[in-house]
Amino acid sequence: MRDMQDRNPVLKEALVFMSVRLANDSKKYVALALVYFQYRNHLSKSRIFTEMLYVLFAAKPGVDAYRVVLCAEKEVGALMDPRSEMVVSKCWELFAEAIPGSLIQTCAFLVGSNQPNAAIFSLVFSVFTASFTSTGVSFDFDMDKNARVQSPNFYGYVPGETKKKVKVFASMFFISACQLSAKALSCVLCAVESSMTVVFYLVGEMLLFLAYKLFRRDFTYWIPVYGLGEVVLSIGIRIAFKMVTDFTALMQFRKAPDLGGSYWAFTLLSTPVFCFYLASRFLAYMDSEEGKARELTMVLGGTQVYGMVCGLFVVQVTAFVLFLKSINPKYIGTFYRTMSGNEYTMGSFLNHDDDEGKLAIFGDHRHKWRKIEGEVVEWVNLKTPEWNEERPEWWNAQVKATIPDWTVRDEDALRSIRSEVVKVVQESRGSILNGAGTDELENQNPSNPDALRRRTIEYEAKKLEREIER
Repeated sequence: MRDMQDRNPVLKEALVFMSVRLANDSKKYVALALVYFQYRNHLSKSRIFTEMLYVLFAAKPGVDAYRVVLCAEKEVGALMDPRSEMVVSKCWELFAEAIPGSLIQTCAFLVGSNQPNAAIFSLVFSVFTASFTSTGVSFDFDMDKNARVQSPNFYGYVPGETKKKVKVFASMFFISACQLSAKALSCVLCAVESSMTVVFYLVGEMLLFLAYKLFRRDFTYWIPVYGLGEVVLSIGIRIAFKMVTDFTALMQFRKAPDLGGSYWAFTLLSTPVFCFYLASRFLAYMDSEEGKARELTMVLGGTQVYGMVCGLFVVQVTAFVLFLKSINPKYIGTFYRTMSGNEYTMGSFLNHDDDEGKLAIFGDHRHKWRKIEGEVVEWVNLKTPEWNEERPEWWNAQVKATIPDWTVRDEDALRSIRSEVVKVVQESRGSILNGAGTDELENQNPSNPDALRRRTIEYEAKKLEREIER
């Protein structure tokens, strides 16, 4: 197969075209699947259809950005808040479009002769675009006020001074650009020898990461999806986020529920090590009889390949040193912390002093805080009467909708919590929902909080309609 590709340029172009088409198609299909999971419990039945139209007409990124700019809150029934939804969409674009594009352009640049300046510009533009996207995601998340309030021990490394902000952003950008260039170069050097070597290289790294998460009992992702969707979503997001971090060093994913600080640091350190090793292996292969027989034309010679690898390493180390000197020192530990996702979620609840911050635990998967489930339930039942009586500003329909029904023992308290949510249901749909009966409601399995919460809202809405008719 490899000899056929070398001798038949038409076959090469066909394979490249098929790869790009597959990546673009997978991007669209996964985007549609994410929309389904995001809005399947939404109060408006037509919302999924509307959001899918945004995806099909390539308007979804603009719509997500518009919602984030307006500081839109998480809607009742939605799976994630607008900012998290935008980040997931951007990361999937990096995974399915930007990274494969950089790999193809790097291969086209290195394997050939007399490359035009347009090819060099295209490669640099592709790398810089992906790096800017990666840097923007991490920078915007850290600057978000709500994120700093909910996770003060993780967000806040970007200082308030303008000059330091510029230094932090620039250093993050060059760290990401060097990471992407080094990783793409490593893959291309592997592919020159054998395409299967690239597969073993990338799949091996991925299996090591998944084994690490399974060993720490941290495989389930934090998004509260249950059943078969839980498995599919966890596998898909773990693979996509790991690949994005491997190629762009996206700093947001050093968060414990994603890769974790220690594994993020391991990824950052292992890339240049493998790049040096693969460069030496590539040069040895090109000097062998098999390599000489293929008569490949490379733009860079052996010395130039080593020079490129060394140059990327020096720039990345320099940028990382500048980054560490520019950020707030107390957050340096977040870049190598060994905390698991479960520990992070439970710690966010136990260490928060305010009730609003503690309630954020219901936005995470139940598996992430199962060890302190009893303590959480006791706290909710203790605080619910106080919240209903004092009605703090944050005690709104969005917050109330996140509380699973099985955590509230008092029926009157639960009815009070759901009353405002029922009004939102009426305003959203324009009419009362037809819900489940009382017997069906009582027999629901509490292991699926989303379904139980939805049926409770619908039942309360139907009951309220009957009271109005009387």
